[in-house]
Amino acid sequence: MKKIFALLFFAFLISCNDQGEKQGETTTSTPEPTTETKKPLPEFAYPVAMANWSMGDPNHTKTVLDVYKAWELKDSAVFADSFADLASMDMPDARRLTFTKGNAYKRLYNARSKYNSITNKIVSAYALHNEENNADWVMVMVYNKWTYNNGVKDSALYWDNWRLKDGKIVYLNSLEQAPPKTLLKTMETRLE
Repeated sequence: MKKIFALLFFAFLISCNDQGEKQGETTTSTPEPTTETKKPLPEFAYPVAMANWSMGDPNHTKTVLDVYKAWELKDSAVFADSFADLASMDMPDARRLTFTKGNAYKRLYNARSKYNSITNKIVSAYALHNEENNADWVMVMVYNKWTYNNGVKDSALYWDNWRLKDGKIVYLNSLEQAPPKTLLKTMETRLE
């Protein structure tokens, strides 16, 4: 249900595209001033730690998607450039990985070395800015397929929440789900 809500939310955000004035176009009437008015938050049934969001910097999305590609290709240069001096990851198996920029690729490469190949199919990826904490996040839903070194194949659907600071990755929270068969069919046909 959360994934459906996230996809609907993403589609809604895309449909709310600002229409700016075209440069060089003259008008005879005075344009109305455009001010972005933020709707007040309603009273929620539960306290929400981070309720006040706006669209974030798309360059943050690029940074994160470059890391997915670097994971596929074993590209150490992208890893070195994408992470902050200190970063941590909360993985689906309840492990917390903490590493420095200097050893990020080595630690992740050790994990990557048990796979012969990895393919990521990005379902959704978007940057958000949380105003309560002045925090930048990138939310990614990714269908990941891999082949172990022994030839066994597997796949999973991940919901990854990446936090960035000053354009560098400082945190990842990753949740995993076995993809339902109906979703698998959709993923295989739409993301080719």
